[in-house]
Amino acid sequence: MDYIIKDGWIVNGKKEKPFYGDLVIKNGKVAEVGTHIEIPGDFPKENILNAAGGYITPGFIDIHRHGDWQAFGNGDDQLLNRQGLTTVVNGNCGLSVAPAGEKFEKEIAGFLSSVTGDSRNRGAEIMSTMSSYMSALEKEGRSVNTGMLAGNGTIRAGVKGYASGKLSKEEVHQVWDAVEESLAAGVLGISLGIAYAPEFEYDRGGLVEALQPLKGTDIPVTVHIRNEGDGILLALQEVISVAEELKIPLHVSHLKCIGKKNWGETPVRILQLFDQAAARDVKVDFDLYPYLTGSTQLVHLLPPQFQEGGTDAICARLADQSCRREITKVLKQPSDIFENIVELAGFDMIYASTLHTEKFRSYAGQSIAKIAEQFKQDPYDTLYDILLAERCQVTMLDTIASEEDMLYFLKDSRANLISDAIYPAGGKYHPRVYGAFPKLLTDYVRDKKVFFIEDAIYKMTAKPAGVLGINRGILEKGMPADINIFHLDKLKVHADFENPDQYCTGFDYVLVGGEIAVKQDEYRNPQSGRIVRGCNK
Repeated sequence: MDYIIKDGWIVNGKKEKPFYGDLVIKNGKVAEVGTHIEIPGDFPKENILNAAGGYITPGFIDIHRHGDWQAFGNGDDQLLNRQGLTTVVNGNCGLSVAPAGEKFEKEIAGFLSSVTGDSRNRGAEIMSTMSSYMSALEKEGRSVNTGMLAGNGTIRAGVKGYASGKLSKEEVHQVWDAVEESLAAGVLGISLGIAYAPEFEYDRGGLVEALQPLKGTDIPVTVHIRNEGDGILLALQEVISVAEELKIPLHVSHLKCIGKKNWGETPVRILQLFDQAAARDVKVDFDLYPYLTGSTQLVHLLPPQFQEGGTDAICARLADQSCRREITKVLKQPSDIFENIVELAGFDMIYASTLHTEKFRSYAGQSIAKIAEQFKQDPYDTLYDILLAERCQVTMLDTIASEEDMLYFLKDSRANLISDAIYPAGGKYHPRVYGAFPKLLTDYVRDKKVFFIEDAIYKMTAKPAGVLGINRGILEKGMPADINIFHLDKLKVHADFENPDQYCTGFDYVLVGGEIAVKQDEYRNPQSGRIVRGCNK
């Protein structure tokens, strides 16, 4: 259906100042953008969308979500469109649900469930290869455009499971085959989660070896680095050196500095590190979410050596009192080798947000410190008891960052806004699942006036589109008509940590591929979304 959008402040996504004008949509694309467009006399009045002095922007693009399974059955379509998101990219942090192979598929699905949720009864038949996943995804009638990254952790787990040790030559070739198959299937890049099992088994040389199929290409790697706390500079130097050797673009995921002792000065040194890399022709950029509290697997609190071998091996260690004492000894010490969130944040800032068992279900959303107090035991033992009882399928929230650091990073020209939304099975979501993108506009454009709207919109549209080579995010002739219309004073983010499952309000219209997905906060599900594939396909 064709539309004419009248009388709005057009923010075109290119950091240019807004101008008052009109826009024409024809055959799902932007046909014309101008300061005044005449309406043909025979044009249907119901197809004239009056922006009434509001903003007209490109649809928002979230290149960092974990909705691999939510992409099926319209699982998160409405909550995405209701916050102005028209394009999302899943498969981040090395944790994509495909390509999992066949031998370790069940183990991989269990490990990922606290991030991607359950398989929505679609597991084995589409997890084995990326082409099988993408083919299944293409059959879904989504109201959001969807792209994928291939997770380097899942690729390794599909070859070797969660066993420790280096890959054999044969296993390396199997990893390469999976990478190449994923690229042929149309992924936008390869994601790494070096802080997670089994990727922490790679040393720097192992990463270079595993990523050889990318050498000398423009295919980006997006990286959850090995350490975002005391060892963040070393962790960044590692991945920069990998990208430099392979001559590929590097994108650092959810950049932050964990722990008060790392706030202030460390962010300055990080951006200097990126500047130095750029001077050597290494392309580096990054993303972050507009919250001070993160969310990931609770098992991530354990030192890497105690996460080896998969769920059964971890649970066996947690059942061993002598092993518990060893873990506690490590967790009580600072570390630049792994991300010791227990030492950096403290148990009073770590919350178990997803719990399933009868013993612990009612404690969901409480801090480990508070749960321990109610059980009258040491918080370390409480942590181990929860992980053991829940077989490690637990999600946590952890308050770890500084607003000053967050804004310092976000003001940088290399910064992209993301949500890092995870979808654990059961328990509470992080509010960023529902509201990360409007939050930047309400909190930091409208209320605190930290950013001009054209700069904020750029970080949510054209900038992330450029990172992954997505042909969207700009309002100009010939571009897909993914468009938001809203009045900034009416936008509201309702999701919070107490009640996170609440839709945003205030969008007059959200259009995907030229079709109306949201009108006056009413979701219409036009099923006009498309699969976004990499140019290597």
